[in-house]
Amino acid sequence: MRSDMYKVIVERPRTGAGWTKPGRQPREPDDRRACEGMRPRGRSRKWLNENLRPLQRWLERQAGRRWDAVYSELCKGVDRRNTVQQHIHEHLRDFVAVDVLEIGGRLCVARDWGGVVALADSRCDLYVDPRNGCLMRNEEAAADRARRRREHLLAVRAREAGWRKGVRRLDDTAQLHRVDGIWYRVELAPVPPPRPSKRKPGACVPVPAFDALLRDKVGSCAGKRCGLYGRCDVYARSKRQLSQAELIAYRLRNGDGPDPFDPRWTATRRERPRKCRGPLYFGEQHKEH
Repeated sequence: MRSDMYKVIVERPRTGAGWTKPGRQPREPDDRRACEGMRPRGRSRKWLNENLRPLQRWLERQAGRRWDAVYSELCKGVDRRNTVQQHIHEHLRDFVAVDVLEIGGRLCVARDWGGVVALADSRCDLYVDPRNGCLMRNEEAAADRARRRREHLLAVRAREAGWRKGVRRLDDTAQLHRVDGIWYRVELAPVPPPRPSKRKPGACVPVPAFDALLRDKVGSCAGKRCGLYGRCDVYARSKRQLSQAELIAYRLRNGDGPDPFDPRWTATRRERPRKCRGPLYFGEQHKEH
């Protein structure tokens, strides 16, 4: 067996330990310590870090072979008396699902804890197929992890862009809102400050302003505006429905469906097949063509 399958053990950086409760001091003076070390106990210890990537790469290259042959080759070059090599067997099941069962035409994994789970829910990248005894790649689990990564990336991008459900923020003065399934462009304006009252000296009267999105006058309560626009000092001065060209430009669609940035909708959406041009033939063709 080649040496590239062995894992690498390196020393971790030393870190300080937490506080430990001191024990009871002996009553007799003769039973106490004669000397005390300068370094506090438990302050720094040496730990080892395991690099299992070489073993994982070697197992991935064995995909398609019989598991009996792979395991025999693995045991042939592993010396159980060596701590590093013997530790390989302890981490082998972290990469290979050995106890795989076929239940109702579906492959499942029997784990030491958690009972029987589907193969797609297993963390192992490889598994032993019970039908042919070969080491196979867990394509379902890889696809599921890729889907979760895409969902997380879309959620992070939506959060960074300030997107919310049914809301798109363009700039400080313009936003896109979906009302009853229809997308509108909303122009924002600062709430006009109250003006002094002519009838009551020293009192202020709010300037009448109409919110086009809330369909109500801008009053003193800014809770609705803050939850809708993300700010309390602005109101919707005007709104207009987006055209089809604008919907395509902003990658939006009218309707009651989920938002395009919603990971559940993006992950399940199937891309339309692209048109492919057939091969081009030049020169003289055969009579039968």
